[in-house]
Amino acid sequence: MKFKTFEEYAAAHKKFFEDHPEAPLAKDVECLNLIMRREYAEQILRGEKPLEFRQYSEFYIKRLIDPDVSDYIRAHIDDDEVVMFCNDIRQVRKIHFHNYNNSWFLDIECDLNDVFSITKKDINYLQEKFGCHDYDADLEFYEKAKIEKRPWVFYFVCGKVLDTNLNVKSEEKPKEDKFVDICGGEIICEPKFEINDNNKEGLRILQMRVRKGEFNSIVNCEKGEFVKEITPKNIKAFFVTNEDGTVKEINGIGQFKPYDAIEFLNGDNSYTCRINNADVVIFDDEYDIYIPYSELEDEDIDYTDCMISYTLGEKV
Repeated sequence: MKFKTFEEYAAAHKKFFEDHPEAPLAKDVECLNLIMRREYAEQILRGEKPLEFRQYSEFYIKRLIDPDVSDYIRAHIDDDEVVMFCNDIRQVRKIHFHNYNNSWFLDIECDLNDVFSITKKDINYLQEKFGCHDYDADLEFYEKAKIEKRPWVFYFVCGKVLDTNLNVKSEEKPKEDKFVDICGGEIICEPKFEINDNNKEGLRILQMRVRKGEFNSIVNCEKGEFVKEITPKNIKAFFVTNEDGTVKEINGIGQFKPYDAIEFLNGDNSYTCRINNADVVIFDDEYDIYIPYSELEDEDIDYTDCMISYTLGEKV
């Protein structure tokens, strides 16, 4: 089924839904909350960042894919018109960017949101349409490795700025800044890692023990993302903490520990790969209210439920 013009497609799209009133439409997302590094928010304000990305992970799938439409498509998968005209991606109207502690925010219109795969066709589209080269290196990696199964990625086209409390010209970084963390804060202490035969580059390596199935998926490059929930038990592995166990903050921003790579362990087997990107997600409900979570019933431990997502790179 091909169309020569957009008008032809639009007319066919309209007729399809007139003939199939039972076909569901994906519900819009009025406002999507996203954690972002401050430097990226400032790039949006300066008009330097046309797109924002999120991994095609279970968390974002639940927020951005309409299950009713997905079920309808699966039930009519052999119907070319259904596959052509039914879209299960929920359209985002506004994005609320902010850091971990909400000390700053940036609200923008979302002109378009969709998904792409790390393929030549899709990456060329990002390059030509938006002048975006964020995934050029990823494409080169998958092409050289000759990996057929490519990951999907959500993308958002940044539109008009609606509101913000950021002033990109007025604030300077603290003098103690050495790293910029994944939420836009400044790391105030540099982790020390011994340089040895197994770590000649002196990489900051996070060790994670995983199950056999997940370990094999990572080793075979079938899994491009690793997600870990942050809890009171493991918080010191991801945050810089004070002596009393609370998270160290600068200007109200929780300070994350920077890592260059992850060493995955399963039994006597290990596999180390670089971290291409890190993203912290704070869970919220359908009303965009953050969810406090109690891990232990016999202890009064309440914290904001969140997880960290690492995009995995080449083997070290």
